[in-house]
Amino acid sequence: MEPRRRHPCRWLRLSLRRARRRRPRHRRSHRRGPRRDQPWPCWNRARPDEARIMNAEMVRPLVSAPIAQDLEVPLPESLHRFGRSTRATVTGPVDGPAVVVLGGISANRLVCGPGGWWPGMVGEEGAVDPRRHRIIGLDFIADESGQAAPSCRDQAAVLCQALDLAGVAQANAIVGASYGGMVALSFGQHFPERVKRIISISAAASAHPAATALRELQRRVVALGMAHGAAAEALSIARGMAMLSYRTREEFDQRFTGGLDGEEALGPTEPGSYLRARGEAFQTVMSPGRFLSLSASIDRHRIDPEAIGLPCLLIGAESDQLVPPSQLEALATALAGPTALRILPSLYGHDMFLKNAAQVAELVRPFLDANP
Repeated sequence: MEPRRRHPCRWLRLSLRRARRRRPRHRRSHRRGPRRDQPWPCWNRARPDEARIMNAEMVRPLVSAPIAQDLEVPLPESLHRFGRSTRATVTGPVDGPAVVVLGGISANRLVCGPGGWWPGMVGEEGAVDPRRHRIIGLDFIADESGQAAPSCRDQAAVLCQALDLAGVAQANAIVGASYGGMVALSFGQHFPERVKRIISISAAASAHPAATALRELQRRVVALGMAHGAAAEALSIARGMAMLSYRTREEFDQRFTGGLDGEEALGPTEPGSYLRARGEAFQTVMSPGRFLSLSASIDRHRIDPEAIGLPCLLIGAESDQLVPPSQLEALATALAGPTALRILPSLYGHDMFLKNAAQVAELVRPFLDANP
């Protein structure tokens, strides 16, 4: 009897079967999926029904993350006494409506992201949102020697340069607070074709006489310190004097205890220690010469309200000692274009736009999004 011949195909199938049995168990499990006794997730893999959710969470930041750009803005030759250039930032989608955001003399171009100086107003879900708006911030020009003061029109001209570099022919709005509000109003008078609307917070048509007097005293203190080798201490004292005009007596009454303990004439007090700390912090963002230049720039501010025909939103605080509501009421009456005036109660006086940012944002949001 002849022996049975193995069919070559049968032998091949058996060989492949034996080869599969010799494969490591984890490969077989990977091929067939996790064993029933292994909890999800295994091998860092999600359930099939969770994969879509995880993928969406991973993609979302890439889609909504604002694009930031830092620009060097050259100054025209007529402004070279204030430097050869300044800097601006542009944050947000290229096709978003452009919104310029300007603050007080200690503010800078870093409006968005970590370290941004206006949380509550600018940021995700804020009235000015870097996911929807193309936000422009600007470093104000100044004479670092403290000898000359730029006008608000000078700052507005530099802002035009920044808009040109950013490729913005016309901004949707300028949101300016304090000194930034003065610059916004000046921009609306001298460059009305470059912006659709103005939002000015705690800024009037000109400086109040009492505010000018206080700032002049501050400048004299700083100049005296610079002349006698005590510029840092002088700047700290000037900032403390300014804080007393920014805030209110009611806030100090709630936060501090008055009086001096002990017989030492120059001993520390509770409110004085607070002002000293604010003065020391101020030195990290302001030099004595720059302070002199920008403080004087505030007192150079003057606009002609009848020359501003753009839609304007004016916001102020009932308790503001520097820009009292009466000044804003006069400005609202004199402006040539459609104007809305909102005066808010606040414990924080001139600093209302920073300390009550959420309430201010609720007024800014509908005006910013409205059709001009």
